[in-house]
Amino acid sequence: MKKFGFIFIVVLCAASIVFAQESKEDRRDARKARKAEQQRIALENTERLEKIAATKMFVLEAHTLFGKSGMTYNLNSTTNFVGFDGKNSTIQLAFNNLVGWNGVGGVTLDGSITKMEIKTKEGKPGFTINANVLNKAGGLVTMVFRVSADGSARVDMSGSFGDRLSFQGYLVALSESRVYKGVPNF
Repeated sequence: MKKFGFIFIVVLCAASIVFAQESKEDRRDARKARKAEQQRIALENTERLEKIAATKMFVLEAHTLFGKSGMTYNLNSTTNFVGFDGKNSTIQLAFNNLVGWNGVGGVTLDGSITKMEIKTKEGKPGFTINANVLNKAGGLVTMVFRVSADGSARVDMSGSFGDRLSFQGYLVALSESRVYKGVPNF
């Protein structure tokens, strides 16, 4: 009887080790499958966003402003944006509870696109947009957009007079945008 009990315990331990190894392998395979699915979705989203950017008809709806000294400010994304409509561009900065030159508490600058190029890395999610805009106020604005696969983006803008400004928000098609444009200043 003691032999039977001992053999039973050894078989039970061996079976539990085999099942434990199988579950580790199953978890590893499931993790690899999840990663592959996430990568596939990220690449599909990147491709969709690239098509939107290629039309030059998109808007970055900004929810955060980064100043020169590193300060951050929360913004209303319906009145703060960088937009493109094919040939022209609009940069609008507005603060709530302020009266501004544009009627929505800030500044609106219109200009024309002089250069725009999209840079991608094959097989990697996300891309970069480099654009130059000649403002009607006079001066060139250089913009660098860094777009993630989920649609979040950051644009770093520098003017010909040394001014720098960064917006962070979401890149959307112009037709899907919900921004409100104030009166252009120039």
